[in-house]
Amino acid sequence: MRIFNRIIVTLGIVLLLALILLFLLVPIQTITAVRAGLDTFERYLFVDQFYYIFLGVLAVSALILLWLLYMELRRPRRRTVRIKSQEGGTAQLGVESIAQSLEYRIDELAGVRRVSSDIVSRGKDVDVIVNLDTSPSVNIPVLTDEIVRLSRDIVEGQLGVRIHGNVLVNVTHEPYPRGTMPPTGPLGEEPVIPPRGAEPPPAPARRGLDPSASSSAIEFEPIEQHPTPPPEVEPPDYEPIDYPPLLDEETDEDQPPRRHEENAESV
Repeated sequence: MRIFNRIIVTLGIVLLLALILLFLLVPIQTITAVRAGLDTFERYLFVDQFYYIFLGVLAVSALILLWLLYMELRRPRRRTVRIKSQEGGTAQLGVESIAQSLEYRIDELAGVRRVSSDIVSRGKDVDVIVNLDTSPSVNIPVLTDEIVRLSRDIVEGQLGVRIHGNVLVNVTHEPYPRGTMPPTGPLGEEPVIPPRGAEPPPAPARRGLDPSASSSAIEFEPIEQHPTPPPEVEPPDYEPIDYPPLLDEETDEDQPPRRHEENAESV
């Protein structure tokens, strides 16, 4: 923009010098030529084609002049910031260096997927804006506090640049995929896992305790479990079996009479 301004100013000065010299050297001829040109221009204005071309040129020229005026009046963004010095010297640091240092340190934090920073220099201090993309499982308040503390430690502590106001953190939190987010309690608590099945009945309290005592003071005795005895098995009923006599056994009838029995019969 500075080069363009120099070109415009140089051309304007040359044209004004030429007109001044013409009016000084030949004023009558210059006025006559200007009047003839204005009369010709007035005649052309009554032609429809020339009139529309003239309006278009004026509109484009007005837009160009407005753009040049905006570029000239707008406040350019500063690319450096002054650093505090205890020895009385003057030092300046580029805002891009501050942004790179900040992004490098914040990107190392857990749960941060993408980070970008916007450092706006105000001359003696800077405005710090941090833009974050976080994972679904990150705790936003804890991460924000850590980023604010880390930003002040880097910018003010290590780089020696003062931060104007508070650090602004813009967070884009990626949601959980549908059907995968566990139910959670209030902020910062562990996920709540629903119970599975029915809960077992409470164990009986120890004897001698006051029933009105709090639940924290009551001690429970474990239930002794005895093994179940096996069922009694009755012996089977067997029916008697008549076996036939053996072949080598002799009955009384088949045996021969004894000798004393024979003598008695003879007497």
